[in-house]
Amino acid sequence: MPVNNSEFSWFWFIGSVIADIDHLFVLYSYKIFSWDKLIDAIKFEDKYRIHFKTKYMHSIFGAVATTIPILFISREGALYYFVAYLIHLVLDWPDIDEKQYFYPFKKKVRGFLTIFSKPEIIFTILLLGFYFYQINLF
Repeated sequence: MPVNNSEFSWFWFIGSVIADIDHLFVLYSYKIFSWDKLIDAIKFEDKYRIHFKTKYMHSIFGAVATTIPILFISREGALYYFVAYLIHLVLDWPDIDEKQYFYPFKKKVRGFLTIFSKPEIIFTILLLGFYFYQINLF
């Protein structure tokens, strides 16, 4: 995680999670207010025709559009934010759900890992292990 003088970077943190704000909009729109409904909807997006990763936030367009206001605050912060946002998109790529990374173009992308599957959980644990190794936690 990029830091200056060993300080936490809010730009990096917010850039890495802001793309998922569209999930809240989808949950509210479809009135998914219980854990059982949430897990079922996430696992079977195609069955319910619900897409948690919208074309506006889970796209390069979303990364650019949300980075522009950050430029007025800090150029270095905007760079951290943008890179973190793009890394979020890359880490979402393996999930099997449909994404439209190149919005406004119609090209759609699907990964290969089923949501909440054993391979996805193993992949996530490996990435976390790599992250903790990089920050010398182990």
